Amino acid sequence: MKLLLISPRSSEKKSPVGFKIPQLALHILAALTPPDVDTTVLDEQISDIDFSKDYDLIGISIMTATAKRGYNIAQKFKEKESTVIFGGIHASVMPEEAIKYGDSVCIGEAEGIWSDIIDDFKNNSLKKFYKPVPFNLLNAPLPRRHIGVDRSILGYKWPGIYTTRGCPYRCEFCSVSDVYGSKIRHLPIPLVVKDIENADSKIFLMLDDNVAANPRYAKNLFQALAPLGIEWGGQSTITIAKDKELLNLCQQSGCRGLFIGVESVSTASMSRMQKTFKSIRENEDAIKKIQDAGILFHPSFVFGFDDDTTAIFDDTLEFLYKNKITTATFNILTPYPGTKLYHRLKQEERLISEDWNRYNHSSVVFRPRNMTGTELAEGYFNLKKEFYSLTNICRRVTRLTEISHPGLVQFFYSTFNNIAGKQTMLESYNAMNMVS
Repeated sequence: MKLLLISPRSSEKKSPVGFKIPQLALHILAALTPPDVDTTVLDEQISDIDFSKDYDLIGISIMTATAKRGYNIAQKFKEKESTVIFGGIHASVMPEEAIKYGDSVCIGEAEGIWSDIIDDFKNNSLKKFYKPVPFNLLNAPLPRRHIGVDRSILGYKWPGIYTTRGCPYRCEFCSVSDVYGSKIRHLPIPLVVKDIENADSKIFLMLDDNVAANPRYAKNLFQALAPLGIEWGGQSTITIAKDKELLNLCQQSGCRGLFIGVESVSTASMSRMQKTFKSIRENEDAIKKIQDAGILFHPSFVFGFDDDTTAIFDDTLEFLYKNKITTATFNILTPYPGTKLYHRLKQEERLISEDWNRYNHSSVVFRPRNMTGTELAEGYFNLKKEFYSLTNICRRVTRLTEISHPGLVQFFYSTFNNIAGKQTMLESYNAMNMVS
């Protein structure tokens, strides 16, 4: 039996993505696949698919922006009489759509049921839908990290790791808590350490949605990582700044930068956020604490909330410059299928496109409330152009080199390439977490 596991790109042609992160989900599935199955892992960001080769079973993990490409790939393989199973965050929230293009859909995490799927395929009894319960991470397999990986590629030198799943916050524009639950599950720390040791790298990307979500677990984790001599960047909420011990242990463990969803500098929008502080002053104080700890503060902003007017763009730039922010990610609000935002905007008849290729953080697919779609798009692109102008980049690189942690400079360059390639760490997290 020959199995091909695919992470599609978002378009027919390969785009010049500057920073490529291995899709961890596929390597976890490869580890769970019986040894008698000839398994190939292919990340289409890196390698083209050879459609002349024959495979018995095709597993395709799709996000919303890669769904159309995934469906196209499925069609080509089905013409060759291969069986196609879909997984990933988009297939999990839109299973009735995905099944139109494949033979089966795994809804949610596949670890606990993957061996059953393989057996069902071998016995010609594959079901249309599989909906496993949340997986017990105490039994988590270590990923087969070196299958289908070219370590000469920048991002592939920096393996992704995870330590938790689930999110207690229920942001309107995010489906993580709906898909993985609001209860945080933890990977046993010895398994995290073993995975790092197996990865043959000294620099890592932590793909958790919030690496410090459980402070007690996080402190134990950071203490276990400190002796390993690694450097890493990850995601957290800004509330990490409230716990000085946690913040210091985070830095001592090798953390050189944190991707943090500030989301908005609008006080009206902040008042509705659960994972950030409710005032500009509180957020600014937290930023200073994180930066003073020697950790690069990399905020993510979203534009297009119902409270946003065109003033939000200048307000955001002022906030960035005032707080000496070195790198940042900017996104247009995207109502992903499966989120409360998607259902609300659809009910309000404000969606203007369901072309999944445009659900990419940089396209306007709905009618904003307090500005036109054109104003939202132009404000977003002009802000990015200004913040990442050559003059401003040089100024921030100079500032980074003055910090005593050399890894921060390296982290800056990786982050900038990441932004240039339009792939955020959040997208990588979603791709990782949809183990299917």
